Amino acid sequence: MAAVKVALTALIAAAAVFAGWSGYAWYAAAHASAVTYGTARDEALATGRTLVAELNTLDYHDVNGGLGRWLSASTGPLHDQLARTDETTKKTLAANATVATGRVVDAALSELDEHAGTAKLLASVEITMAKEGTAPAVKRNRFAAALSRTADGWKLSALDQLPVGAR
Repeated sequence: MAAVKVALTALIAAAAVFAGWSGYAWYAAAHASAVTYGTARDEALATGRTLVAELNTLDYHDVNGGLGRWLSASTGPLHDQLARTDETTKKTLAANATVATGRVVDAALSELDEHAGTAKLLASVEITMAKEGTAPAVKRNRFAAALSRTADGWKLSALDQLPVGAR
């Protein structure tokens, strides 16, 4: 009987040590820098794609709503620049009677500084311009975008169109 108790106690102790080691190994793997970096990269890329498409989309029926979405998608110098959109520009956009819809065809992060909360994105965008009475026209542009992580998540802090011949 004593031998069985000793064996059972040893078995329980071994199981407890194994469970503890397994829990630690799982936690360490789940919180490894490679995993958290990959998650941050994927989040920045997905959000950046959405934000670049948003800033290439505007419906002349609701210029103020579109500009509001642009302001929500931006931060820093880009946000400040968009906030300075004057009434004359808004009227010109509405008078143009065009609905522009941006769609990111492809994008990639060229830089990510997880600690600083910054990223740089390159994006290829297809913009469909629809004007009443004419067939929609498709335009392709490439952009370099800077992203900054804010309290509300990733936002665009810069969006620059790249020349077609740029490499």
